[in-house]
Amino acid sequence: MKKSKINLVISREDYQKYEKYFYWLKISAVVVFSIFLVTFIVFFVIIKGKNDLNNNLLNRKAALLNELKNKNGDEAKVLYIQQKYSDLNTFLQNDAFSAPYYSLLTSSLKQSTESSTIQSFEIDKSRAVSFTIAFSNFNDLLDFFKFIESQSFLKNFENIVLKNFNVVSDANNKQNYALSFTGKFINLNK
Repeated sequence: MKKSKINLVISREDYQKYEKYFYWLKISAVVVFSIFLVTFIVFFVIIKGKNDLNNNLLNRKAALLNELKNKNGDEAKVLYIQQKYSDLNTFLQNDAFSAPYYSLLTSSLKQSTESSTIQSFEIDKSRAVSFTIAFSNFNDLLDFFKFIESQSFLKNFENIVLKNFNVVSDANNKQNYALSFTGKFINLNK
């Protein structure tokens, strides 16, 4: 008779002793395999969730980039408006607020004569002013000379000086008179 199997353990007692080790080895292998399987499944679920979140974020990024590309013209308009707003703020910081001073000068001129006109008017932040007044006839000019020496005109200025006097003839040989003044207005913001 031929033996097809070889018994490596010689005695039965030794085999039963080893059988306990083999049983615990099988149980350990099943437990380790189960732990690895559970760990693999948990990691697979976590990685799958993170991958889905990453794909959603990439899709949202692509949609937002397309939307931004479509709104590029709007962004240019917003930048243009922002630049204009900055220019306006700069202008307001440097503005001399000339309107009240101009109206003060025009109301003073109306007290003297109706035929006088303001040809030029310049004022800076320190209220330093330069203006030119034109007259169409000589009598109005004389009335204005009397008026500029009065307290009702001088009370509007800290100082004022007649800078220039011009006589200009037009095509009809009609003479026009122009007076240029420099000075400093009183502070109206008190």
